[in-house]
Amino acid sequence: MRVEWTRIAAFWRRRAAMVSRVKTPAEEFNEAVGRQMRAEIAASRSSIAAMARSIGIARSALDNYVTGKRAIPIPVVYAVCADLGVEPHVLLARAEERLRADGETTARITPIRRTPDVAGPREDSREVAFESGVRHDADTDDLYE
Repeated sequence: MRVEWTRIAAFWRRRAAMVSRVKTPAEEFNEAVGRQMRAEIAASRSSIAAMARSIGIARSALDNYVTGKRAIPIPVVYAVCADLGVEPHVLLARAEERLRADGETTARITPIRRTPDVAGPREDSREVAFESGVRHDADTDDLYE
């Protein structure tokens, strides 16, 4: 019976790996704040590594924050904002605006019809030089002298 339970548990673990998890609004906002923080750092002509050194945290930690892999601690937000000269509430407002813009459809996609005089993929045929009936002997003789 133990073997059967092991198989069932392994099956459910494999099935769970296929299901993607829906992000909560808090996780989405955290990612938006991270993207905005990355944009503000880039706009100041700095890098993630330089900013991390400046505020005294590991580069990998700051990278995890700005990519949304980890929740951003409030002291880090304040430290980054202080170094950039941006008020934290401005950064958060811009992140909220960014989040709203990400959810909106900004363009309508119009399908372009294929022009009738242009050959489609079905009409593509391979051209092979040696199948041509035209002789080109005289064209290349002077190249090899």
